[in-house]
Amino acid sequence: MLVEKLSENEYCVDIYSLAECQQLAVAIAKQPIIPGCIALVGTLGAGKTQFTRFFAMEIGANPEEVSSPTFVLLHQYQTTPPLCHVDAYRIGDEDEFLEIGIEEVLENDCVTIIEWADRFPDLLPRDHLVLHFSQVESGPHQRRIHAISTGPRSLAWLTRSLDRLPSTTRSQDMS
Repeated sequence: MLVEKLSENEYCVDIYSLAECQQLAVAIAKQPIIPGCIALVGTLGAGKTQFTRFFAMEIGANPEEVSSPTFVLLHQYQTTPPLCHVDAYRIGDEDEFLEIGIEEVLENDCVTIIEWADRFPDLLPRDHLVLHFSQVESGPHQRRIHAISTGPRSLAWLTRSLDRLPSTTRSQDMS
């Protein structure tokens, strides 16, 4: 894994295996901000659901119960802290997204992870964490993740999380 600081609120994280995806998810899960929102962005198969599964496992979910809520749109897990997992892929428009109760979910004392969050950016909280997953052709599990904080709370969440990663994974300019 390689972490590079791109700007005050943006990092690039290169992961090379599922184990490194899990390591990143665990680091972020160990620093949850309640309420908090993680907006996941990326193409089909980029790793959004796998990241969510690792995150959910770290806070107490049964990994066999964690799946993409593509058809039911929303899963809630009785973890510590509570986790709401939303999939916006099949949601047609902002009105439909509001109908599933996204505003109430985002106001709850929980961590909310939204896959395909880029479809409805105006409905996201002002201060949230964005993880944009990109597949890299050099390996089946290699991903480039652009991690962006949109406010001071998510910036603290992101930097504390990345600080939890082993120091050998961070680039020199990340201090």
